Amino acid sequence: MITIQEMNGHARKIGLAYEKALLPLSKETDMPHTAISILLFIANNPDFATAGNICEIRGLKRPVVSAHVERLVQEGYIERRAVPGDRRKDALVCTEKASSIVEAGRDRQIQFANAILKGISEDDRDVMERCFKTMNNNIDKLIKEKTL
Repeated sequence: MITIQEMNGHARKIGLAYEKALLPLSKETDMPHTAISILLFIANNPDFATAGNICEIRGLKRPVVSAHVERLVQEGYIERRAVPGDRRKDALVCTEKASSIVEAGRDRQIQFANAILKGISEDDRDVMERCFKTMNNNIDKLIKEKTL
């Protein structure tokens, strides 16, 4: 049976490999990896594209996200828009200027996913997906119940 330490190690290793996969794009655009990661998160998750959600879901610290979001706004890659019904939040939206970086980033994400899933059958991928969804639901419940 896999231990929590092994799961954590696998997750960390995937994160480090993902950073490495985005490194060429970071160099091409002269943009920090974290800024590209935030830009891709915004583009790929428009329903969750607030600074708070980026911090929570990606596990990034607020000052880090704030600095990168400010830079992305200043450079014209994203815009802040009011969240209807909550004046304290801003939705973050990619601009047209970001489209080529987002497209290149998505291509790299697909290449990375294909590379790490190489040799895993479709049936096993389906099982993995179900397991990850179940684990995610269990984690959400634990966090909500504050039993962790």
